Amino acid sequence: MGIRLKKFKPTEYVTVVKRGKAVKSGQGLTVLYNDIHTDIMVAPVTAFDGTFTFDDLVTADYQTVCVQGALTYMIDNYEQAYKMADFTFGRNYEEKKALAMELFCKRLNNVIRAIVIRETGKMDVRNIIKCADEMADLITEGLLNDEAVATLGIKILAVNILGIVARPDTRKALEAAAREQILKEQDDAIYLRRNAAIEQERLIKENELNTEIKVAEKEKEKKEKEQDIKRRLLETNLEMKQFEVEEKIKLEQRNKDFVDLEVENEKKRADEKAYEIAQIMKAYENVNVALIEACALANMDPKALMAKAFMELGENAGKIGTLNMTPDLLETIVGGNHRR
Repeated sequence: MGIRLKKFKPTEYVTVVKRGKAVKSGQGLTVLYNDIHTDIMVAPVTAFDGTFTFDDLVTADYQTVCVQGALTYMIDNYEQAYKMADFTFGRNYEEKKALAMELFCKRLNNVIRAIVIRETGKMDVRNIIKCADEMADLITEGLLNDEAVATLGIKILAVNILGIVARPDTRKALEAAAREQILKEQDDAIYLRRNAAIEQERLIKENELNTEIKVAEKEKEKKEKEQDIKRRLLETNLEMKQFEVEEKIKLEQRNKDFVDLEVENEKKRADEKAYEIAQIMKAYENVNVALIEACALANMDPKALMAKAFMELGENAGKIGTLNMTPDLLETIVGGNHRR
């Protein structure tokens, strides 16, 4: 009894109360106090882990399941926590602290149990054993919104569902049903695989048939195009030949026209020449023949005169008895004519 000095740990939140009034608070304080009229409240700053197990929960389809989980929490409002549990520093402080945190854990478990019972009754056994994460979220939300938890000055850090397990007989039934479902799915998979194989084979054959049909159509189109090309070539050749024949006909017609024109021109020229000769002959009808011959002889070549003389001699041969023509005489005549 008397004046004391106490150094607290950094993990402890200290509140000094004198005559019922808090005068100092903080983490890891060093306090010099008189234990006669001073009280010290010490609460842990660290987080605590608690567990919960509920093995008599009934689902919507009247099956019993067991829910196991873990809870992590810490004191958030120390003044509120001091009101809900004994955190007075002194003799047996560690035991008091353990009892206080156990009390908090028990009260939290009661709230969690109410939430789990409510949510479990809404689901059948098949669904609830698969909703651990959903159940943890529902518990966390329920704790945060619960007024009883708020009065504890507790902050919820985490809620984890470690397992949701049905009774052995129920589990076996579920396993059997699941096994049958798996076998059925396996049979369905085999059937689907076989059906898929048959369908694939059908598609392959159908594609092959379609390919053959398309190839045949292409061959037909190719032959039709070849026939069309041949027909066009024949038509083109025929047209060319017809064009050549027409051109030859036109050429022959032009040749015929040219020949006719040439014959007509020759006829005209012959008529003109005949007309010219006729006019000349007409002009010579009244001319003296002896005069014409004299004019002709005057300008005639000696050899031509000689030839003419011999022609006249030949014409009058019957009247001539004897004619002597020596070379000297002939030369004299020819020469004389040359001299003249």
